[in-house]
Amino acid sequence: MYDNLDLTVYKEACPNTDFIKSVPQYLTNVSNHGVNQFGEYVTGYLDGLKVSISENRVKIYDSSLCKYYLGDNFKTLTKGDTKRAIEKISDCLQLPFHLANVTRIDFSQNLIMQFDEKVYYPYLGEAQYYNRLEQNNGLYYNNQIRQLLFYGKEYEQKVKKQPIPELYKNRNVLRFEMRFRKQLKKQLKQPEITAGLLSDEVFYSSLVKRWRNEYLAIQKINSKLIKMRPTGSKKEFVENLALFTILELGQPNILNKVKEWQESGEISKKQAYDIRTSIKQLSKTPMDEKGNDLINEMDRKIKEAARNW
Repeated sequence: MYDNLDLTVYKEACPNTDFIKSVPQYLTNVSNHGVNQFGEYVTGYLDGLKVSISENRVKIYDSSLCKYYLGDNFKTLTKGDTKRAIEKISDCLQLPFHLANVTRIDFSQNLIMQFDEKVYYPYLGEAQYYNRLEQNNGLYYNNQIRQLLFYGKEYEQKVKKQPIPELYKNRNVLRFEMRFRKQLKKQLKQPEITAGLLSDEVFYSSLVKRWRNEYLAIQKINSKLIKMRPTGSKKEFVENLALFTILELGQPNILNKVKEWQESGEISKKQAYDIRTSIKQLSKTPMDEKGNDLINEMDRKIKEAARNW
């Protein structure tokens, strides 16, 4: 369930290695950028992974570990995949990347849904400690150190003109992603977070539970509109809207309002009688009480993914 990771090996992990001289030989598209806060620095790519090198550290950042190791970023990495991916990087760069500090973790899973991903967004409400923001490319929940994100993975692939794996072609693929962007040690209650810890079963299990619980903590909007029967009739559509208004405001409140109109002389006794009769008749219409099927589906998919990690 890992996707993007930012990893940094510091000089203390290999004091006898000259990063500037030794690492660039393993990279492509190498560029010397001069000097920054870390001293002289060089950038390049390791099979698509962005690598920044200075005298005191080697950093992999803003890159998909999935694409590097599995060939595309549609999938996500298990803890075993992650361990092997880190070993591969270590072998390629001749550095102990299992000791690398982790400064960003993207943890996600694909959910194959019944409908297009955008259908589900209106039923995902506010979440405590986050700002909700619906965009053309997905639904974001942001705060200063963490982000939750729902988006269509197949749509993303098409925009980037990247191939879609056969398993996911012509399917509604919704990705739910949890991104730890700052203060990882504090957020995850760990004294240190190294690349070697990522494949630890207890640590991995805690991230799965956190991923599930972050979703469950989002307020779900159980809208009555989801229960509306499809109709091509304008008359029936208006009647359905009237019924939901009665249910929302309460039949007694609406009947009292009609009584006020009659007593104030704004409508006749006959008009009041006809309206009351219509309200009572509409109120007898049976309602589907199964709840919001879209949210029920999403709840089920998230819980299944968390059980089957």
